[in-house]
Amino acid sequence: MRALLFVIILVFGGSVTAAAATDLPIGFLALEDDPRYDADMAYARIQLRPTGDAAEGAAMALADMKIVTDAVGLTPQLSIVRAPDSDGLAAAAQEMVAAGTNFIVADLPAAELAALSESLTGQPVTLMNATAQDNALRGMCAENMLHVAASDRMLADALTQYLRLRNWTRILMLTGKDERDPIFAAAFRESAERLRLTIVAEREFDLSTNPELRDQNNIQLLTAGTSEYDVVFIADAVGEFGRYVEYQTSLPRPVIGNAGLTPLEWHWSLERYGAPQVNSRFESASDGGRRMGWQDWSAWTATRAVITAYAKSGSTEYADVLAYLTSDRLRLDGSKGQTQSFRPWDHQMRQPILLTTDNAIIGVAPFEGFLHETNTLDTLGSDEREFVCD
Repeated sequence: MRALLFVIILVFGGSVTAAAATDLPIGFLALEDDPRYDADMAYARIQLRPTGDAAEGAAMALADMKIVTDAVGLTPQLSIVRAPDSDGLAAAAQEMVAAGTNFIVADLPAAELAALSESLTGQPVTLMNATAQDNALRGMCAENMLHVAASDRMLADALTQYLRLRNWTRILMLTGKDERDPIFAAAFRESAERLRLTIVAEREFDLSTNPELRDQNNIQLLTAGTSEYDVVFIADAVGEFGRYVEYQTSLPRPVIGNAGLTPLEWHWSLERYGAPQVNSRFESASDGGRRMGWQDWSAWTATRAVITAYAKSGSTEYADVLAYLTSDRLRLDGSKGQTQSFRPWDHQMRQPILLTTDNAIIGVAPFEGFLHETNTLDTLGSDEREFVCD
């Protein structure tokens, strides 16, 4: 044990003395009745939305990092607050900042997160975006936001790299009417253009029972009457329509996107890079022994990033910790095979993306052959030369 503590002291530059222990407040903000976690159930009680509480991922990070924080004399304290609306979120965040909290893990939809970021402009606090994937948040170029959740463009790029690898170059796009559907579809369209894939047609589906719209929920009709295609891409954030598309397309073709082969930050079936141990710890610690979802992984990773920055920067000053967190010195292990850090141009965390089915990992992007002049992880998402602040 002494040898292990000595190694930790050397790596993190801290000292082990109870008298020197310093409280490290970390905030966690979420929205009451967040529609993204609405427990929608379809026929036969099929789960359509993620369940559980991403704060459990943040709490596990504190437990995982305890030997490090003990070694450097830090005592992390996680403050979890759920508010009913943007005003409540802003008030809760202001209270956290007044109490000395400099980093808040945010499990919020894009609109609420953008509003919260604006309300905290000029305050000594950084929001760690754990679950909002919208590209527009990155385009805000907000100085007080770092993005741990992968962007829609990163997820789309993982798919298009795989399509190019397999030489499946012709795509039929199906897009729903949920507010997230056209956003994800737009990201995929940009990604397909970058890799010179051809979208042969785009069709919109509708889940309403209006008889005048019945052709828009008929899968065979939606996937017929167009040029030859290799794969069907579906943007369906709700998941009610997408679960029926496989095996009902006019041509026998793979389905990708929000159904079939799906890009995710994390999946319980990953069997390499220490992922089984991460999943096992989460199942043991979580309420009901549930499996770790990507939102849980993002909250876990965001919290670990903050603690790592405090421990390795050798300082408790906000400016010093933030400088370390956003520098190339941060090399965070996310149990996905490559070290992770934040891009300076869009504050997005570099990370591999898993291509998954319900119960298996089919591949991990970036794939072999997709090269970058500095970091292959930057083949996923908007690269510096193409990124523009809105």
